[in-house]
Amino acid sequence: MLKCHQLDVILEGYNKVVIVTNELADRVKGRSGDGIVSYPFQWDDQVLGSRTLGVDGKWDCRESTPDECCATIKQSVPNKDVRGNNIECHIFVPFGGVGNKRRNDRVFINLSPDGRVHEPPMIA
Repeated sequence: MLKCHQLDVILEGYNKVVIVTNELADRVKGRSGDGIVSYPFQWDDQVLGSRTLGVDGKWDCRESTPDECCATIKQSVPNKDVRGNNIECHIFVPFGGVGNKRRNDRVFINLSPDGRVHEPPMIA
């Protein structure tokens, strides 16, 4: 698990948990389709110190709406980090889903936390 303060650069949006929805944007799908939402960093909590969030960095949001999942995440991280930021949620609707039209003019390349490509690019 990475600690943001150990990185050479503070990653923009480091305090955001990405919640992947289904195409209707009414349920949490998770990156692997299992409803699990994860956060890859240690949280440098102002009160409790550095810690892993959720259960091993994950929350089980199966059968939850994106807003319910976000509320669960925020309730589990009530304190700001040492930079004064709260945990936040970024709700991501898959390409082709509600409000995120599929297009042929863009290519997405997913990078691992260490900046390497581990899966093929996709046109979305």
